[in-house]
Amino acid sequence: MKKLMLTLFFAISAFVVHAEKYTQQGDSLIVQFGNNTRLIIQAKDKDGILSLRQYDLNKIVRDMGAALDSSDKETYIYINEQNGRKYLKDTVLVISRKDGEVKITINEPSTSVSKEKEENSSKNDNNNDDNTITRKVTRRYRSPRNGFDVLVGLNTYGQNNPLGYQSADYDLQPWGSRFVSLSWVRGAAISRGKDASLGLDLGIDVSWYNFMFDGNNTVRKDMQTVAFPALSNDVYKTKLTAAYINLSLMPTLAIHRGIISYLSFGVYGGYRISSYTKVQEARKGRSERSHSNYHLNDFRYGLGAELGIRHFPDLFMQYDLGELYQTNKGPAVRVLSFGIRL
Repeated sequence: MKKLMLTLFFAISAFVVHAEKYTQQGDSLIVQFGNNTRLIIQAKDKDGILSLRQYDLNKIVRDMGAALDSSDKETYIYINEQNGRKYLKDTVLVISRKDGEVKITINEPSTSVSKEKEENSSKNDNNNDDNTITRKVTRRYRSPRNGFDVLVGLNTYGQNNPLGYQSADYDLQPWGSRFVSLSWVRGAAISRGKDASLGLDLGIDVSWYNFMFDGNNTVRKDMQTVAFPALSNDVYKTKLTAAYINLSLMPTLAIHRGIISYLSFGVYGGYRISSYTKVQEARKGRSERSHSNYHLNDFRYGLGAELGIRHFPDLFMQYDLGELYQTNKGPAVRVLSFGIRL
């Protein structure tokens, strides 16, 4: 019994010394939840406890609950100057984009940012006296031609050498010879800048040449050449259509200021997947199609260019370096297409 009393005496003495130690070191805040849960907050002085008012305690409790769910051991959350910012009540994050930059502004309470402002100030950060930290980040490159687009325009002959044919037999109607392309483009950055960025665009598209003849002529094919005979009756529409699948590779300069948004210039190549003639006798009458290769070259290749203008449709131009018909089997013509990108 005497030994038990001696042990109890030393335990009480140790508890008193321990309690006096924390009492002398600072103030304490004890919150009792029912009979089984107690929250104890200790600080060096009363101001340390009052500083808790700037934190979102609900968010701290939620994170603490997530930590308890993921671990069966003792849970300890340490809040320092760096990760404590996410728990501040009055933090406001403002993101704006202008002139090729992303500007991030963080408005915070004055009591929480003074030390971090001293540590993080650099040539890229602008720390003001009104508790605002401004960071400037260069815009990630994204090609202005990215994604799916439709190109519509007109076809004409960029080079026209009849080679024994009558050019009037295969002349084109200016507004009836249409070009249509369904295009998908993806770009990769080469260099990034504040005022301009350079990228390389890879594109794939399916395009249709429509050559609407100006007269009553159509196209006929024999073993060696093509001919453009005149039809016996007047017709509403007569044309030659050729469809291609194409790949393009075009360096693109994206311009962040001014009326011009981008410039693009490069090469393309394609393979013919279909071709046919269409003759329509009347505006609402029936039409007749005839499929053949018509001695057209299977491959097309050439130079392409695009110009982006802000608040207006983008402009495009394609010029085939290869001839439309096979050598000595038709007139030596090269095709020029131009129009707008929708």
